[in-house]
Amino acid sequence: MMDWLLPPPNWSCAAGLVLDSFFAGLRKELPEFTGPLTLFGSVPIQLCLDDSFTSADADIMVSGDPAPLRAVAKKLELTAGGSLRPAFGLQLCPSHFFRTTAHYLHRAHMETRHGIRIVVPHVRDVLIGKLHRSRMPEQEGIVLKDLRAFQRVRQLCGGHPNEDDLISDLLECGPYFRLPEHDDVNHFRLNVLDLWPNLFGRSLDVEKLILQPLRKMEAEARGTNHPSVSQMLDDLHPTRE
Repeated sequence: MMDWLLPPPNWSCAAGLVLDSFFAGLRKELPEFTGPLTLFGSVPIQLCLDDSFTSADADIMVSGDPAPLRAVAKKLELTAGGSLRPAFGLQLCPSHFFRTTAHYLHRAHMETRHGIRIVVPHVRDVLIGKLHRSRMPEQEGIVLKDLRAFQRVRQLCGGHPNEDDLISDLLECGPYFRLPEHDDVNHFRLNVLDLWPNLFGRSLDVEKLILQPLRKMEAEARGTNHPSVSQMLDDLHPTRE
């Protein structure tokens, strides 16, 4: 599996200090809580690569009910608009908010801070997660701040993620390419298609590079007598419509 090394999180940067204050306060207010908490969005980029790549919010995925943790963040004035750092707040999110490659935990950084298990996904998995951003009606192109995230990571990581990296990761995201029910828009698929020419100067042949290899891998792994799997793959649609 392709990969590239990152430095450990810098907890002394602006985002790191806010997060560490929250972990310490959480330990005091909810001593029975041990995590895990998964950091996503732009936070891993700030912690591991560029502390100036700021965002208004720090996204934290919570396993279980995020409400008690939100109450602690509010008490500590660490939510959006809190007094510790104006215009910067913690967003405590349920687990389905962070969708990325199937094996992201294999390359994530993990540590315990103030008795709480913290997961910092590799930036390549964080970038894949950004491709799930919902699109506005009549939107043309990928959201600029997401494109900038890809560009900044590539600038700081020697050109990674390159095309091979991204294709490798997208091959772990087959179900995300399925057409949604009720003729809704597949935001993930459109964001992928819009990303490619911005990074690599050409369009992505989803059918050839993603869907055909997925069908082949499924056939080799399960055999061909599995109509449910075959049907699922046949439902994957490579076009923008």
